[in-house]
Amino acid sequence: MIKILIVDDSEIHLEGMKTILKRSENLNVTATAQTYDEAKQLLRKDNYDLAILDISLEEDTDGLDLAQFIKTTYPNMPIIILSHYKDIRYIIQSLKMQLNGYLAKDTPPEDLICAIQAVALGKGFYFGNTIPYNDIVKAFGGEENIKKRKPYELSDRELEVIQLLANGYTSKEIANELNIDRNTVETYKDRIKSKLDCKSAIEIVVFAYKNKIIY
Repeated sequence: MIKILIVDDSEIHLEGMKTILKRSENLNVTATAQTYDEAKQLLRKDNYDLAILDISLEEDTDGLDLAQFIKTTYPNMPIIILSHYKDIRYIIQSLKMQLNGYLAKDTPPEDLICAIQAVALGKGFYFGNTIPYNDIVKAFGGEENIKKRKPYELSDRELEVIQLLANGYTSKEIANELNIDRNTVETYKDRIKSKLDCKSAIEIVVFAYKNKIIY
């Protein structure tokens, strides 16, 4: 059972998410909050497996402020941002903070459930499908940017795989995107892990961001 804390200043959105997440037997919305301070009080009283945060909370604070508090105080708690905003700046900031997912509020319910399940299992950074893909590619480096960056003896194809991992793609999705076999994707991932001394996909993404392999 995944214990979830949801923080959103809209009671309608809170009730809607509780209804949606009831569809999955292993998701339990244990607590909800509408303000930064209320969320901090709940975090001190109970343990949660995952937090879902809206960006817009109050005039002087926002969900990213709360995310920073959680990352500092409860570093092992996965965090998903669920927001009206699709501005790439917020997505980049979420990656900088090493959060675990960013979805827009027009995300289909089944995708929200899928994101929570994936993040809870530590399957990398999850992007919502309703966020414009072209904006993500532009922010993290399209083909021209990839050609300019050849650190750590990474090949062009390995850089593409890292880029897609950062975009939240699974191995199967990477295989479809690059028109290669899934086993080939796993081979690329193993080579990348070896070159970057990483143990998982999320470590690859975090390392690549910190070392400006992706932006």
